[in-house]
Amino acid sequence: MPSTDHSQVDIGTIITGSILGFFTTIIVILRFWARRLTRQRFGLDDYLCLAALLFHHVLLAASGVASVDGGLGRNMMVTAAEDPNSTVILFQAIFVAEIAYTYSSPVIKLSVLAFYWRIFPTPAVRLGCKVLGSACLAWCIAITILNFTQCRPLKAFWYIELQLLATTHCLNPILCSLGNSIANSVIDFSTLVLPIREIAKLNIKTRQKINIGIVFLLGGIAFAASLVRTIATGVVYKKGINNSTNEYILAGLATVVEIYVSIIGACLPTLMPVYYQLRYGAMPTSSASDHSQGKRSATAAIPARRLAHQRHVSTNNDSLERLTENEHGFALVAHHGTHDFKISGSPRSNDFV
Repeated sequence: MPSTDHSQVDIGTIITGSILGFFTTIIVILRFWARRLTRQRFGLDDYLCLAALLFHHVLLAASGVASVDGGLGRNMMVTAAEDPNSTVILFQAIFVAEIAYTYSSPVIKLSVLAFYWRIFPTPAVRLGCKVLGSACLAWCIAITILNFTQCRPLKAFWYIELQLLATTHCLNPILCSLGNSIANSVIDFSTLVLPIREIAKLNIKTRQKINIGIVFLLGGIAFAASLVRTIATGVVYKKGINNSTNEYILAGLATVVEIYVSIIGACLPTLMPVYYQLRYGAMPTSSASDHSQGKRSATAAIPARRLAHQRHVSTNNDSLERLTENEHGFALVAHHGTHDFKISGSPRSNDFV
């Protein structure tokens, strides 16, 4: 008879999640350093990104407790025989992880939407930000209520013997997870494709559009992880659960990967100042006075031949100015009224990014 103890499988999951969590933390630190390099105030998207990271670290810690002390990935009868309290620890840790995910997932989406709001100040994008932002908040509120009402009394969620009592009422946890995963995947996809239309409007070469799109579409990896989580949960729901918690491993790993990769993708467009600082030891600068007179000038700590050339294209009532790609990267500036909005690069007097 094959072994039902899959503890070694989950050790690999813990290691993978820990490495990804450490790398994501470094990326977020670099994001805040980029702000300092450009002498910009921290924005709402920065704080939301940091909050999402902290919430997801809680999820990672809870997953570790579920694996090490709760026996996640092993046969529950085996772990209960070794430690009668392990099942309680397992489901308490799962509950904490659910709460953490309920906040880390919408918060990182709100961070991305706040970023879009600044750099794509067009009516279509801002309407999309409002709609998707409202959807994120609605999802968060609904799942918070669901988490705390899925069992009555709530402690029956981890004291599973109470679920046998006639006075206890519990929802199907797999069905609940499947429902919120589907809704979350739809919001993920919508957030992912929101800026594509504005990128397509830029009057630049197709290869350059692709390069810009790749930065934003890194969120596609997060969407893929979200989709894997949804599919894995659906498979568990269809097959049903038994005494082994190994069915939770794939969905759990996808959950960890989804948010960490979302955070990385949200940070990458802001890290160009860090690149310049590490590569050249200084930041490119621009003259605010020249800008006010309708002229542009730039001095940088890199050879002039490597500086980008500017191109301009109108998009309805707004305009986007693209610094054409050089061998070191790109910067995208959007003009709306009297303000400049910039993804990355040199600081400007009215730059909020």
